[in-house]
Amino acid sequence: MPLMDLPLSELQQYQPKLTLEPDFQTFWDDAKQQSAAVPLNARIVPVDYPAKNVSVYDVTYDGADGTPIHGIYLVPNESMAAPPMPAMVKYHGYGGRAGRPHDYLHWVCMGMAVFAIDIRGQGGLSPDYAQYPTGGAPGWMTLGILDPSCYYYKQVYLDCIRAIDFVCERKEIDPARIIVSGNSQGGGLTLAAAGLDDRPKLALPLYPYLCDFRRSLEMYTTGPYDEIKNWFRIYDQEHAQEERVYRTLSYFDGMNHAAQVKAKTMMAIALQDTTCPPSTCFAAFNHLPGEKEVKVYNDFGHEGLPFHELAMMQFVEKHL
Repeated sequence: MPLMDLPLSELQQYQPKLTLEPDFQTFWDDAKQQSAAVPLNARIVPVDYPAKNVSVYDVTYDGADGTPIHGIYLVPNESMAAPPMPAMVKYHGYGGRAGRPHDYLHWVCMGMAVFAIDIRGQGGLSPDYAQYPTGGAPGWMTLGILDPSCYYYKQVYLDCIRAIDFVCERKEIDPARIIVSGNSQGGGLTLAAAGLDDRPKLALPLYPYLCDFRRSLEMYTTGPYDEIKNWFRIYDQEHAQEERVYRTLSYFDGMNHAAQVKAKTMMAIALQDTTCPPSTCFAAFNHLPGEKEVKVYNDFGHEGLPFHELAMMQFVEKHL
C-alpha cells in the first residue's frame, strides 16, 4: 500500500523539537489551581439498565467555568469486583459523544468502573458556557485561537482532569489504579490528562489528534484540522498571525504533554491515517519518557480498531 507519510523506520525515529513556551508549566499550574478551587458538585442519577452485575448512572459535574459536563458511569457489582476497584476514564473522538453502556461492558467484566464523558459543546449532552473573544471557523478548533487563556481546549483539558477527580472521590474506586483512554481527539485528551495529572497509572491513546500541530497542518488531508486552514482563509489570508496561532496551540500540543506523562502507555498508530498523520502520533510517542509500547497497524486508517480492544485489555491486565 502506498505511503501517506514517512517510512516506518523514519517514523520510529521522528522526534521533533518540543514547542513548549517558557511559561507552559506555570500556565497549566495556574489553570489547575483555579479549577481545583471550584467544587465538582457532581449529580448522580441511577439508570434502569437490563444488564446484570453492573450499575449504570448518568453523571453531571461542573466544569471549572460552571459548564455542566455530562457522562455515563458504570460500576460492576460486588459479585464481579470488590471495592476499591480500578476505574477507566474515557474521552471520545471529535464531534462524538460518550457512547452507550454496552460499549464498555468488556471493561466492566474485567472488574473495573468506567466513566465516559461528553466533551463540552460537541455531540453529547454537555453544553459549553465558555466565552470566546473572537469568531472562529465552523467547528471548535479555532475558538479563542489567538489566546491560550481563552482557547477552547483549555476548559476541555480541565474538564478531563475533573473527570479524574470524580472517579477518585468515589468510595468504590482505588485512586491508585486509574486508566485514561480515547481515540483520535480522545487520544490527544488522554495524553493531556496523563501529562497534566499524575494520578493515571495507565494511558491508552489511539491515533491521538492534537499532536505536532505544524506537521499535522502540513500532512492531513481529511478531518477537522481543516478548520484551522479555514480560519486563515476567513480571517488572516496572509498569515500575519500565524506565529500567534501556533503559540496558542503549543500549550495544547499532545507532543508537549506526552513529554510530561508518567503513566505506562500503550499507543495505537494507523499508518494509513490521513486525519491524524502517523508522524504526528510518533512525535508524541517518541517524547513519552516512561515505559511505553506502540501497536502499529500498517493497513488501517482513521477508523475503528475493534481488535485493538483485546490488546488494551491485555496491557491493563499485565500492568494494573
